[in-house]
Amino acid sequence: MPETCDPILRRTIRRSTARPTLAASIAAVLLAGCAQSSAPESGEATQAALRQADAAICRPDPALLAPQSAPDCVFHRAELKTIDPDQWARLKIEYERQCYQNAERSVRERLNRLSAANRCEG
Repeated sequence: MPETCDPILRRTIRRSTARPTLAASIAAVLLAGCAQSSAPESGEATQAALRQADAAICRPDPALLAPQSAPDCVFHRAELKTIDPDQWARLKIEYERQCYQNAERSVRERLNRLSAANRCEG
């Protein structure tokens, strides 16, 4: 007699030697309960587990992941004839410098928000 994991199964097999088909059926059902690995989960249970795992993962706002366009910091206004050309060049450079600083500040804030979303509580 093969080694079984359940004493009730052993007793059932001994008692039903007169009916071998019934004994084999009962043994198969009871041995299935002794199996080390369980059957694969149903589709619904798998979907529920995936949804729960997704909820635990922090997802940043999709707008934070979209590529950002380069800043348009070129001064497009026509040169004024009433201002000294050197002063006009300095004003133009100052405008572009401030524009790039503001763009850099915006990128850093966006990066901070993205980093914060990555550190969220699960």
